[in-house]
Amino acid sequence: MNRTKPVALAMVSVLTMGTLAAAGAAYAKDKELRTNEAAIMANAKVTMAQAIATAEQKTGGKTVGTGIEDQDGTVFLEVQVLKDNQRHSVLIDPQSGQVVKVAIDNEQDDDDEEDDD
Repeated sequence: MNRTKPVALAMVSVLTMGTLAAAGAAYAKDKELRTNEAAIMANAKVTMAQAIATAEQKTGGKTVGTGIEDQDGTVFLEVQVLKDNQRHSVLIDPQSGQVVKVAIDNEQDDDDEEDDD
């Protein structure tokens, strides 16, 4: 009977260590992503303020959010602009400052439809 307690304690210890290792790996990966975003901004020739101005000028709307968008390994500055109650996602090349793509973000519309049900 005395052997059961050490075996159970050892199993709990192994499970705990595995959980902590997985949590540590997830934290390290998240930290790496933030570092990459900082490196992208540090190497960009266009500031986020310039990207915002470009996006607002292109759409005629007002900025409601910003971020970095990675599409198949190509990184863009993303500016979300609100115009006529529609959210537009504007992708800007961080090196040239040129608008690459403007798309209406339908995600908000999908949320509204779910609320009506």
